[in-house]
Amino acid sequence: MKVRLTAKSRRAFVAVAAVGLSAMLLVSPAVASPKVTVQAPTVLTVLLTTIYGSVLVVGGGPSGQLAGYPIYEFSGDAAGKFACSRTKAMGFDATSGEGKLLTCTGPASDIINDVFTDDWPALTTYGAPVAGPGVNRRLLGTVDRPGIGTQVTYGGHPLYLFDAPSRPFLPEGERYMETVAPFPPWHGFWSLVSSRGGQPVAGPATIETETLPDGKRAVAVEMDSNIFPMAVTVYSYSKDRSGFSACSVACAVKWDPVLTTGRPHVAGGIAAKDVGVIHRSDGTDQVTYKGKPLYLYSRERGIFPVAGQPPQRSGTVGNGNDLTGPGGGTFSIIYPS
Repeated sequence: MKVRLTAKSRRAFVAVAAVGLSAMLLVSPAVASPKVTVQAPTVLTVLLTTIYGSVLVVGGGPSGQLAGYPIYEFSGDAAGKFACSRTKAMGFDATSGEGKLLTCTGPASDIINDVFTDDWPALTTYGAPVAGPGVNRRLLGTVDRPGIGTQVTYGGHPLYLFDAPSRPFLPEGERYMETVAPFPPWHGFWSLVSSRGGQPVAGPATIETETLPDGKRAVAVEMDSNIFPMAVTVYSYSKDRSGFSACSVACAVKWDPVLTTGRPHVAGGIAAKDVGVIHRSDGTDQVTYKGKPLYLYSRERGIFPVAGQPPQRSGTVGNGNDLTGPGGGTFSIIYPS
């Protein structure tokens, strides 16, 4: 059973989100739509934005229906492994209070055909993808995925869809957190895609304070900014030196660097002088607090005071505290002084 929900539904409940012009949940029957067969090369082009810089969007595709859609990448997809897959997982439906099965991804045609059970449809193509204005064709590639089709890649990153175009450009999937249930449990974070090299694009990060379950204040970053802003715990890494990150490759998959486009913003009692930026070897800019590079935990738990209701906006659990990194060292919550 299916029903289409508006983007505002994420404000009401963020445990399960799907794609298209809105977020969608499995809760009631939907009117059948005619099937559209996707048999055309996908065109990528560049959108110049004030907040995010130069990012990839769909330039053209099946029946032109996807033109202008933002394109995303997922932090969990790395080293040839797909954290965003066709594996089914449970998520909660706020209307019924029941768990529902969904998958992280499916073919791009699912958006056109109103198939709501996959969270982030893959950007798929028939034939080689086409580089539109501003796109580096040498970075374009594809990967064949069973049950999905030929997925477009850029700079080696598999590409996905989530929300429809918007003006002004406010991509709903940017800084989207999907870690563990009752969030969709894909174990990672979503970002726009840089046209320059395919790196994740985050927009200006907002560093603030949060309230942990024990009532203590800790340093956090605002996530899910365009739909359901919430403070999410950040961590420092004991192997880092001031102004240098020792967490890369496998470490950076489990512990996602807090990225920013331009100077970070501050809120909630955080002093601007304490927040800085370092340049990572992959071309991204990582936020620091008092010289310490900041990270997000890919299995961070939200605080859900009432089952089936929205998570607490003012903080997450901080369940990554004192965990050991893949290469040794410890990740720790940061308490503002």
